[in-house]
Amino acid sequence: MTRLWMYCGSLLIAALFVVGCSGEEAERSYADRIQQHRIERDMEMRRDNSVIPATQRKNFQGLRYYDVDRSYRYVVPLLRSPSPDTVMMAESTGGIAEQIRVGHVVVPFPQRADSLMVLQVKSGEEKGRLWLPFADATNGTDTYKAGRYVDLRPAAGDGAASGEDGAVPDSVVVDFNRAYNPTCTYNPEFACPLPPDENTLPFPIPAGEKTPQFRAQGV
Repeated sequence: MTRLWMYCGSLLIAALFVVGCSGEEAERSYADRIQQHRIERDMEMRRDNSVIPATQRKNFQGLRYYDVDRSYRYVVPLLRSPSPDTVMMAESTGGIAEQIRVGHVVVPFPQRADSLMVLQVKSGEEKGRLWLPFADATNGTDTYKAGRYVDLRPAAGDGAASGEDGAVPDSVVVDFNRAYNPTCTYNPEFACPLPPDENTLPFPIPAGEKTPQFRAQGV
């Protein structure tokens, strides 16, 4: 009996070790995927067809990011509007952009839960993409003054997928570690939709992309 208990105890310890290692490996894998995405985005900015003007590209010193923080990754229900409608969003160049308002998500930030409007691209190559623009207390200091964007994707196992015939999933992943700057951050000639008032957060979101680094002209 004693040997049986010792055997069972050994199995339990081994199982706990495997679970612990699996959790650590999953955490590392998540951080590795984020870092890989960041490297690829940085490389895109350095290419000849980059959104950064050729005159500025030589002064580009790389993208900057907050450290990966899994506490800013959320899986939440997408609370759909009874009837999605078209909203007119102000753009950085003074124009107006049409987007489809499909609903909102309630995100349990460390400071407090907050509701953010979710949009769907109405036309063009990215038609159907789900995203949300947001502003927070880091804008103008660590991050771009006008705010940032986050693309949403269906939670694992959700039958619907954004971008497929306008389908809207029941739940989505909102990962602020993947928050990125609008294109106008790198080239003011691009027209970028600005975050609406309902997506303005009074506290900082220290996750995702910061303002990029450029060497001063002539240095």
